[in-house]
Amino acid sequence: MKALKWFLSALYFSLLTYIVFFARRREQLVWHDDFLNLVPFVHTIQGYHQLHYMPPRGQWDFFTNLFGNVVLFMPLPFILIVLFRITNKYTIILLGAGLSIAIELTQYIFQIGIPDIDDVLLNTGGVVAGLVCWLVIFRVKFLRRVMFAY
Repeated sequence: MKALKWFLSALYFSLLTYIVFFARRREQLVWHDDFLNLVPFVHTIQGYHQLHYMPPRGQWDFFTNLFGNVVLFMPLPFILIVLFRITNKYTIILLGAGLSIAIELTQYIFQIGIPDIDDVLLNTGGVVAGLVCWLVIFRVKFLRRVMFAY
């Protein structure tokens, strides 16, 4: 069972690395300093207001970026809790935010991808959502044990 946990964690971090650094969704993207976005949700809100004018591919990119950043980090709390026995919710959130910041800094330093504060906030939101899922699952499991113990 322990080997399976380590394997699934390695698989998650491998997929995370691939998606963030190597999966190219934008063909012929030439990196430029203007890509750096430090003002929260400005580009996201602009993109939302321009959805009507976007082709279907642009709309798909908008929504996969928005929800993908959240979903991508939802498994992290499960790994931190189950594998590393980190149970403090604030520590889990800080580790998730720290990992996201490290990814964005790496993108900036190596000029790959688009470093964006929105990604950090959405990734951290994904950590919080994953933590909430963990707490719900844990409580349901606990309640079942208590209810059917008699």
